[in-house]
Amino acid sequence: MRETSHDAPDWWGAHLLARPPAHAPWAVASHHLTYGDLRAQFTALRRLFLAHGIRPGATVALRGSPSFSQVWSVFALWSLGAQVWLMGPWISGRELGRLLDAGRPQFHVAFAAGPAPDVFRDECEILVRRLRGGRPAVTDHCLVQFSSGSTGFAKAIGRDAASLLAELDVFRRIEGMPGSGARVLVLGSLAHSFNLIGGLLHNMNVGATTVFPRSIAVPAVLRAAIRSGADTLSGTTEHFVRLAVGSRPLRLPALRRAIAGGARLDDAVYTAFAERQGVRIGQAYGTTETGIIAADPTGWYGPGTVGMVAPGVHVRLVAGELQVQAHRSPYLELTTAPEDLYRPGSAGGGGWLRTRDRAWFDPDNGALRLTGRIDRLVDRGPLTRGFDRALLADRTVARLLTCRVRPAS
Repeated sequence: MRETSHDAPDWWGAHLLARPPAHAPWAVASHHLTYGDLRAQFTALRRLFLAHGIRPGATVALRGSPSFSQVWSVFALWSLGAQVWLMGPWISGRELGRLLDAGRPQFHVAFAAGPAPDVFRDECEILVRRLRGGRPAVTDHCLVQFSSGSTGFAKAIGRDAASLLAELDVFRRIEGMPGSGARVLVLGSLAHSFNLIGGLLHNMNVGATTVFPRSIAVPAVLRAAIRSGADTLSGTTEHFVRLAVGSRPLRLPALRRAIAGGARLDDAVYTAFAERQGVRIGQAYGTTETGIIAADPTGWYGPGTVGMVAPGVHVRLVAGELQVQAHRSPYLELTTAPEDLYRPGSAGGGGWLRTRDRAWFDPDNGALRLTGRIDRLVDRGPLTRGFDRALLADRTVARLLTCRVRPAS
């Protein structure tokens, strides 16, 4: 990492923060923030982390309330060359202790939760703690995320700067993704790759504004969408189930696009949402390990598919299972992952990641269709880790749709 000045570091994502003018809108929650606000907070937190001894190669675990403070911290730590372990608030108790004991990061940055840990806050208290016996990074991954994947146990998944920049380029090339001037309401946690990379970072890369609701309760989502003038909703399949069959048939006047990050969208939800909002739900399918795989942001291909394979992404079907090419294994040794999930290829050609999703290509239009899981008994609910390729159970959709016609008591 080269540094042009103390407060203007030259790092892989510097252009995302530095390119827009100071008055340009960056994000909206309880308040509207500009890129000038972002850069000021970024600089202040960078100095804070430097004062605590965080340097290039440091390992830093982040966990706590979703907030702008969390986002500013991620950028500041990346600019210092630290390896950021981004943990969702659902990782807690024994699982959190096991991961910290196994990985032994050097620092733990916590964001004070308050009485409601799932409520998004503009700012919250930041607690920086140096951990005894912590170890520096042994890989060049700048981002580490944790996914239950197909084993039921959290796996440490690493992404390097090159892979993040490459995925941003892929998202930019996908037709129908939000572009300059869009206002994108992101419903999911930034600890998940689709919301972080395909949401916040993509928006910054193309000049769109990110909107965060105070909570994912339907009234809070509708209120945030109306107040911000959001033209795009981005969330999980479950978020759209709630919005499609909830008791508040409120139409969002500015809405032009809806994208569900998941792998199966029920026809009834697709139809109900389109009737209520006049917008088709598109889909984006990927894995924490590889990033985006296929997408249909406009919903053109309908709920039976997840769209066309994304530009530059290489996939293959082996005995009906979808596999994705990756230039290296994404799994870090600090947690255990099944050895057969990644199969190295020929020298210099990268390997193949097994998604364990059954798939086929529609012969009429070439769109990718997912038909189920190879390991059907694992927990892949959309509120668990690794929901980016979660399958919403048909019985869950049926139960929520039944609630739609239940008479009032």
